[in-house]
Amino acid sequence: MIAPAARWPLAVLPTPLQRVPRFSEALGLEVWIKRDDVGSLPLAGNKVRKLEYLVAQAMQAGADTLVAQGAVISNVTRCTAAAASAAGVQCHLVLGGREPERANGNLLVSSLLGAELHFVDIPRFTGPDAWERLHGYTEELCQRLRQDGRHPFLMPVGCSAPHGVLGFVAAFDELATQLAEANIEPTRVVHTSTSGGTHAGLVLGRHLRGHGPPITGVAAANVYPDLQGRLEELATSAARLLGHDIGRGVLGFDVRFDQLGDGYAQPTPAALAALDLLARTEGILTDSVYTAKALAALVNDARARRIEGPVVFWHTGGLPGLFEPAVAAELWQRQRQNARHAQPS
Repeated sequence: MIAPAARWPLAVLPTPLQRVPRFSEALGLEVWIKRDDVGSLPLAGNKVRKLEYLVAQAMQAGADTLVAQGAVISNVTRCTAAAASAAGVQCHLVLGGREPERANGNLLVSSLLGAELHFVDIPRFTGPDAWERLHGYTEELCQRLRQDGRHPFLMPVGCSAPHGVLGFVAAFDELATQLAEANIEPTRVVHTSTSGGTHAGLVLGRHLRGHGPPITGVAAANVYPDLQGRLEELATSAARLLGHDIGRGVLGFDVRFDQLGDGYAQPTPAALAALDLLARTEGILTDSVYTAKALAALVNDARARRIEGPVVFWHTGGLPGLFEPAVAAELWQRQRQNARHAQPS
């Protein structure tokens, strides 16, 4: 299905599809997890699937520098740094937030991978305006690099561009094969959606295959004024790369914003509780501000009996986010409070 597009191998595929019986029992709902949090580039994640096609595109264009943008805790910037190292090119990262006194999590990993870091004072990503400001700074950096004789390739936000979408068209085929082998027919696939590439790819993959479970994206950020329109644009553009012309309105996108909370990179009580439940029942960790928000939606729907099983939860990675100082401090305080409440009086 994806033969027309070049791919730069970075991921260890297929990632596992794992049944989680104790978590399922806690929810009263059969759950399987697609483990994109394991394997491939350092600390993995869903961005690696997109990067395989974007890095190939960059290499074909003669790029010698990969440029990515995101918040200080961004997963896509860390993955881009790893991809640049693997491809033997330079990497520059534009990060929304102040440079911390102590680096941890994704920031530390990105630095270890050799990326040059540029900090922009955008403390909170609460809407599209913040992302537009960040993109403006990133464009200016690319212009300076060109003036210095470099050939930068600018990664879109979240690696969500038509070529990046192809990674999740292939991912849906991968999942369909695993579902057939396990002899299960899920009622739904649930995943975290931010910049839209994962969601667009899965929906397009389902459409091109002609069958499969519906896809639900749970928003962890508010990046675009018209997310539905952006999803359709991404999916139809990716379809054209594969030789398919899909008319507007043919594809449907189920996106929900009920777990967004205060916005991107801001944890919510429901996300922290869902993270804690999965960790204690299955020994599987998620980050607190991205994957955990979709997990919270699944937990809430199961407990309210709004969803039937089996369900596939697509683990999109992001583990280093647990070790960001502010996040770690909040999680530690929560764990100590839980421990005190559990002690006998």
